[in-house]
Amino acid sequence: MQCPICKTPLELAGRTYKCERCDGAWVRSDVLVPVLEERASALVELDWQPGTEEHVRACPECSTPMRSVKLGSVLLDRCDQHGVWFDAKELAELLKEAKQFRAEPAKHQSLLHTLRKLFER
Repeated sequence: MQCPICKTPLELAGRTYKCERCDGAWVRSDVLVPVLEERASALVELDWQPGTEEHVRACPECSTPMRSVKLGSVLLDRCDQHGVWFDAKELAELLKEAKQFRAEPAKHQSLLHTLRKLFER
């Protein structure tokens, strides 16, 4: 995979992929929610809003143009199928806001009820 900004190869860095040149990070869709849940110490629900950025960046995995989105106060580039691109320092900013993405308590209870039914058998 290549950085959508610098076009340099992305390096695996824990659960993310990092660009050593511009300090950007690629976080796959299946990793973002668990990372935020770990940080928030709770289940999270992401409320993606349309972004306002005009640039078009290609997804590092499929080269499809990503769309500009806003999550909390952070503007990001997102491929709905594969993941989210974070410019330098954006991932740190989003992690600071993780607690605001906590799912509503009713959803926690619904999930716990479902799990309880599964394991009571």
